[in-house]
Amino acid sequence: MKKLISIALLSILLSQTMLAQTTPQVFTKGAMNNMGPTYDIKVWLDTLPDKSNLFAMGPYDKMKGEITVFDGKPFFASAFEEGKAVVSQSWDIRSPFFVYSNVKNWEEFNLPGPLNSVQQIEENVAAIAKNKGYDLKEPFAFRIGGEFDQMTAHIVTPRSPDIEGYRPDIKSQNFTLENEKGEILGFYSEQHQGVFTGSKSFIHVHYLRDDQTFMGHLDKITTGNRSLKLYLPKKQAPVETGMRVNDTDFSKGRLGNIQTIDLDDLVKFHGHLCDGLVVGHLALQQAMEQLYPDGLIDRTNTRVVSKASPCLTDAAIYDTGGRYQFNSFFVSDAIDGLFVVQRIDTKKTVEVQMKNGLKPKEIDQLGAIAVKGELPACDLDKLKNLEDNFTETLLSTDPKKNFIVTEISDFNWNPVLKSTYIKTDILNKNALKCGK
Repeated sequence: MKKLISIALLSILLSQTMLAQTTPQVFTKGAMNNMGPTYDIKVWLDTLPDKSNLFAMGPYDKMKGEITVFDGKPFFASAFEEGKAVVSQSWDIRSPFFVYSNVKNWEEFNLPGPLNSVQQIEENVAAIAKNKGYDLKEPFAFRIGGEFDQMTAHIVTPRSPDIEGYRPDIKSQNFTLENEKGEILGFYSEQHQGVFTGSKSFIHVHYLRDDQTFMGHLDKITTGNRSLKLYLPKKQAPVETGMRVNDTDFSKGRLGNIQTIDLDDLVKFHGHLCDGLVVGHLALQQAMEQLYPDGLIDRTNTRVVSKASPCLTDAAIYDTGGRYQFNSFFVSDAIDGLFVVQRIDTKKTVEVQMKNGLKPKEIDQLGAIAVKGELPACDLDKLKNLEDNFTETLLSTDPKKNFIVTEISDFNWNPVLKSTYIKTDILNKNALKCGK
């Protein structure tokens, strides 16, 4: 007999535009359209509270040049003399408007050429970001690295004779650069025109040469057919995936070694991040909340039955501490749900299922062909993209709405011991690459 504990009520669209933005926050100080003729200072860089992994840009001082911060290194460039740019480093500088973000981890994507304008940078960054599930309504930093055929960049110069470096009728100095190797830093936003982007643009971009001898605001670019690298901030899961667990403190020890295990730890155990592993982890998280409502999971007091999936079984073993040889874990495809989990001391038992219709049918359809070793190389890549998108959906929505947990009042622990289950996640390990 089963008593319903919670029922998933989620109605979810799987389009990428529905995914929550989870990239590091972008901050602003001052605004481009509010500087006025005096260029009042809005931020001293040495007062920023967190300089770790900082990426930022803005004018230097009262339009004395450009500031670009790359990964916590503050560069400022000035052009007080005709044809000469000087790049220095210091935190003791200031700006009338400033945009910044602390980005620790980045995702790398191929950015095929040609890029023949800053407008094309904007269009290509937006297209790739949207395709990868980024919310274009939220601002984000980006980087582009590689070699560039030709660039034009400028460094602003003072507009008042009272400011060091002033030259009459010169508001900026342009530099033409050829055969460049370096990195572009940009900020994308559809909400900040006139704040840190121009009135007709969604991006603000600076360029830093690899040897750090030039830095400036990028105006024009030509790359030819070179392939570049685009870096977008790695999205963090808005879903809390950690579990507090209680284990013994050494090989013959006492209970009381309390620690937090997370999805990242499980990924290292399993070998890769995939939708099945995320399903297993989040499902077990929901089950454990029912068995251990105080939030502390006793892995010495838990046993589990898992469906035969390699992803689910690894999640079951790692998250619950269950082991085949100690009669606390076994595999059975006869269970209705993903897992049956039991708290040994109370014998309270729950079964957890994923809501019907949540997982795209095409994943299982292509997966069944892949298990037979008959899925073409390019379709194998398509399957991975589908699974990656489903993973993002799972990590962007409340697990309580995606899983059904039911209590089983008459469960009989009856281990099924056999070794004929197929490890499906290694069947295509030697498959050819798409296009090969």
